[in-house]
Amino acid sequence: MRWSSDDKDLLAQLFLQAKLPIADIASRLGRSPASINTALTHFGVLRQRSIPKFQLPSALTPAFARIHAHICGDGHLFAYKERDHYGYLRAYRTGYYRHRYGFAYTNLNVRLIKSFMDDARAVFGLTPRYTPKCWRVTVRSKAAWELLTRLGAGKSRAWFIHPEILEASNTIVAAWISAFFDDEAHFVPRGGIRVRSVNRPGLEQVAFMLRRFVPCHLTPKEGLYPDETCYLVVPKSARSDFLHLIGSSKFSEEQ
Repeated sequence: MRWSSDDKDLLAQLFLQAKLPIADIASRLGRSPASINTALTHFGVLRQRSIPKFQLPSALTPAFARIHAHICGDGHLFAYKERDHYGYLRAYRTGYYRHRYGFAYTNLNVRLIKSFMDDARAVFGLTPRYTPKCWRVTVRSKAAWELLTRLGAGKSRAWFIHPEILEASNTIVAAWISAFFDDEAHFVPRGGIRVRSVNRPGLEQVAFMLRRFVPCHLTPKEGLYPDETCYLVVPKSARSDFLHLIGSSKFSEEQ
């Protein structure tokens, strides 16, 4: 069945203005969903609802540093394969798979969850998905996954800090440290600050950045504890300087 100019206009109106699903448009026009999809492609109508909103950051910002730090802390990157039935085209194409990429962050602190979601929107232009039951924020984007992977975000034993962050300005570095400590640090009552991790090389990089502001050390000096952990310690004498120069929302909750 040929498409008249009136049909084309109606199709564009239903899809772009009324924003109806393709299955509903097919029902109204008496055509199959596959036919509607083909027509939209042939007529050059953009699938606006499926166009990724990802925006590549033009510069390193505190918000991006916080995202990177949170992924190294209580977050993670993910990449997996899932079966793809193509929605309304499942009757025509089966047995296909698509790869999913992105990053996620889990924390019981509502303020940190909200901050992470705000940063994801500001940095990447993406819409995070929050699952209250799991206290988890998920952001799907292969481009964001590739960027964060390149800059060192990753698994607990493997994450590292790329030189772009490691050698950034004090503002960027302080934002990274603050976010990481919000996830991983324990503020000893009337004492120092300790961060525990199984990633000694990563903590050595954190210590390198932290010494811009306050003294710190790793313990033990060599090797790991029997449970494969080590500590980054900010002494009690430097606690107030840490809070003044870097800051931490976690400390206010532990007072």
